[in-house]
Amino acid sequence: MSAYDELDKGISVYKVNLADSDFDKIIVNNYEIDSWYADNHGVVRLGLQWEKDKSTDEHKFTTWYRNADGEPMKALHTVIIGKSETFDVMGLNDDGSKAYVLSDRINNRESLWLYDIPNNKFEREVYSNPQYDLRGALINNEGELAGVFYYDDYLRQHYFSDADAKQTMLAKKLLAGMESSIVTSSRDKQRFIIEAESTSKLPTYFYVDLRTKKAGAWLSKYPLLNHEALAVPQNIKFKASDGMELNGYLTIPANIEKPPLVVFPHGGPHSRDYKYFDPFVQFFAAKGYAVLQVNFRGSEGFGNAYQTAGYYEWGKRMQRVVDDAMDYVVSNFPVSKNQACMVGASYGGYVALTEAFQQPDRYKCYVSIAGISDLEADIAHEKKMKVYVGNIIKEESRDALAALGDVSAINHIDEIKAPILLIHGTKDTQVNYHQSSDFYDKARRKIDIKYIELKDTTHYLDDPTGRTATFKALDEFLSKYL
Repeated sequence: MSAYDELDKGISVYKVNLADSDFDKIIVNNYEIDSWYADNHGVVRLGLQWEKDKSTDEHKFTTWYRNADGEPMKALHTVIIGKSETFDVMGLNDDGSKAYVLSDRINNRESLWLYDIPNNKFEREVYSNPQYDLRGALINNEGELAGVFYYDDYLRQHYFSDADAKQTMLAKKLLAGMESSIVTSSRDKQRFIIEAESTSKLPTYFYVDLRTKKAGAWLSKYPLLNHEALAVPQNIKFKASDGMELNGYLTIPANIEKPPLVVFPHGGPHSRDYKYFDPFVQFFAAKGYAVLQVNFRGSEGFGNAYQTAGYYEWGKRMQRVVDDAMDYVVSNFPVSKNQACMVGASYGGYVALTEAFQQPDRYKCYVSIAGISDLEADIAHEKKMKVYVGNIIKEESRDALAALGDVSAINHIDEIKAPILLIHGTKDTQVNYHQSSDFYDKARRKIDIKYIELKDTTHYLDDPTGRTATFKALDEFLSKYL
């Protein structure tokens, strides 16, 4: 296991005796490595190091490697974030001489490559998808690289062996009409668990036992909603005002003529929306609102150009894309143009607060859940945690930091007209809750604003009390203003 060591002033590696909790350090961190990885024989072979070059303001990601136990680590490959081709080791071959690497080289999409370690060069492409980035590796029970996965609207698994591929096809055959994926399987591949859902069925785990030829539903993720009708998300594609082709989803509740619109930008921003069941989307639809989700520029999964188009565009072109998506939807679908509210969480909360002063007449209300109101303060928070700041600014100069005030809502309260709801948990380690509380303190005497502070709730609203309070507040706020 890895743990922080006071002597090394970094993360070192220990062998731990589970019987008596004795820790024996096996690797001294002389390399400022942040995380370590072992091969499937338990030998620590790889280390990952994040660092900032103070002379250039560049953030670097270095992969370290050693050929065998007891040998020193050597730097294998360095990536300059935002400039170099990506390099993410998914696994090693049996003798450790070659690595399977996800990289956006040549294809401008994350693809799987075989990398020759002794000669420090890419050998060949193993697998790529012509449209979507690969997102990661599929590892079997022996710790071996068994395949890769990516997302279109749903998770797609690509296995390298015929036996594993047949298992995937069997899952799809057993659950025809549902989007299914294998979660785990026995070593002999005779028993496995499938997760599946459809536009009318909630996500459910199914068991399959080929030995006894039995299968059935095992566990529902949302058992109390099993008999509720679901609204169906539909794909949308549109051109942004600058010509960029973009995509997203629109969910319209049944039997409601021209429903009010909730624009729901995702977090990240280097994330994306999917067609899977989303409790927030279905909650809004059940309350009678249409829901727009847009994979704005900067969203991941659609290739290098799609994601890098959002670099350094917080509050700028990324923001305008959401406006373009709304304009497209209200012009082409039966939803209300004049009754709309923007609701966002994390980066989506930043979008909502920024929209509140950049487009004060576009929406009837704005909601920020764990959102960012002060970009400069947020970058300082990210730097303290030694995390790369997400391509918000090209360099951390005084002028560049000061310019963040132009796209930070805390500096534009006088321009806001519509009501705002803020929700934030006090145990949020991603976005400090002072991003909401400070904004509220500064704005409460000037605008119609409500702040709900959730004690001991995290960024992800993963406790029942905090999540219930959030949905209750959303229901009351949207009912009042839409």
